[in-house]
Amino acid sequence: MFFNVVSKALNKSRFKPLLYSLAAFITCSSGTAFADSVWLKNGDKITGTLVVKITDKVVINTSYAGEIKLNWADIQSIDAEKSYTMMLSDQTVVTGYLKHGENGQAILDEDGKTELIDTELAEIQYINPTKDLIGEGYVWTGNLNLGGTFNNGNSKNRNMQFNGESITRGLEDRYTVQGYAYWAQDNDEQTQNNLRVRGQYDHFFTKKWFTYLNTIQEKDRFRDIRLRSTYGVGTGYQIFEGEKLNLSLEGGVSWIKQDYYDETDENHGALRWAVNYNQYLFDSFVQAFHRHEVLYTPRAPSQILLYSSTGLRFPFILGLSATTQLDYNLDSRPADDRRKGDTRALFTLGYTWK
Repeated sequence: MFFNVVSKALNKSRFKPLLYSLAAFITCSSGTAFADSVWLKNGDKITGTLVVKITDKVVINTSYAGEIKLNWADIQSIDAEKSYTMMLSDQTVVTGYLKHGENGQAILDEDGKTELIDTELAEIQYINPTKDLIGEGYVWTGNLNLGGTFNNGNSKNRNMQFNGESITRGLEDRYTVQGYAYWAQDNDEQTQNNLRVRGQYDHFFTKKWFTYLNTIQEKDRFRDIRLRSTYGVGTGYQIFEGEKLNLSLEGGVSWIKQDYYDETDENHGALRWAVNYNQYLFDSFVQAFHRHEVLYTPRAPSQILLYSSTGLRFPFILGLSATTQLDYNLDSRPADDRRKGDTRALFTLGYTWK
């Protein structure tokens, strides 16, 4: 129908040459699709736009199936319609076009379209990597969460819950700050007042292994802790690290300085063990997370300090999220006659950035 209308306009118009040119341009444009082409080793061809290649898979955005993931080892060759930033296995960072020719896969210069480098697909480690992966900057992620209740009347109580995390990641360095503050009052009498802040610096000497320095500052009036300061050093192993899944293990030694309100102050060393895990599930509908840290003092009497947090975070829009979590703190040798363990259930609203 469109071409019939154009044909009638051409017959009646004084601008036939211009209209012929316009119709030809529209016809050619409507039949042309600008997309990257990926040929698989089994002979199949996938067309779309390369999104990212970080692990052993490449993500391609297609018009017919959305984002799909392909095994990098199953790809025979790639022709790209636009320039991409890539890191090769020798840590060289190049920006150019992926083209396949008679001599195999090549990367062309983004300006002159001349051959920049010969390479095999197996040598391409990253496509469109974040700045931290190629050593050109840092990526900042984190979350802040807040909850509370206020009642006035026959019952008069208030409580506030705040926790958060900030992670700044570079190629070889990672800076982490985590903390919480909880406060509660019932009939004008304070029933909860505790604070904990942990800071840690990680230096990666391989892609997986890292050394760390950390400190923990903690206070809890109802556990008789005026200030408990912990300073640690050790080694960690990053099993998984990515946008969807993170898992690391840590082990080392710590020095603990305990300043009590009523008990006698004390200092001692401890062995440390920690696990940090988070993962997006069900197509990023929910994020599960768990982290725990154990400090063990092998003396008589021995002491075990355990900090644990497990929960689910539900992302909304614009970075907003709802979180439900269960925290557990254990002190196997508490001050006076206080209980060893404290359990806390939290329901908070927050903001997540990445």
